[in-house]
Amino acid sequence: MSKVITVHSSFNNTTSEIQVNYSVRLVETTHTIACSVINEHIPNWLQLRKFEIVSVHEKQGYVPLFNEINNEKNLATILFIDQVYTDIMKAEKLKVKAAAAEYAGVAK
Repeated sequence: MSKVITVHSSFNNTTSEIQVNYSVRLVETTHTIACSVINEHIPNWLQLRKFEIVSVHEKQGYVPLFNEINNEKNLATILFIDQVYTDIMKAEKLKVKAAAAEYAGVAK
């Protein structure tokens, strides 16, 4: 089922309200959020209209995974995607867990 969320994003001292249509899918431990910007006019800094955000589901919450495709864009777009993820997780009442040492590649 698809839902809509309004994301408030700021760039160059300009705040934009951007509507995003999203759907959430959980397959085993892989949590995928498929997103599509539905505003007719989008800010110039926003370099995409469709993207996916992937997390791993664990007992304590969700750990977001690095997505190289999303990070090929400009910094404003990357920060927008992060804000979308944060807003959706809050709206869905899902807990985000900080990246664990085993995911970050850091020795304990």
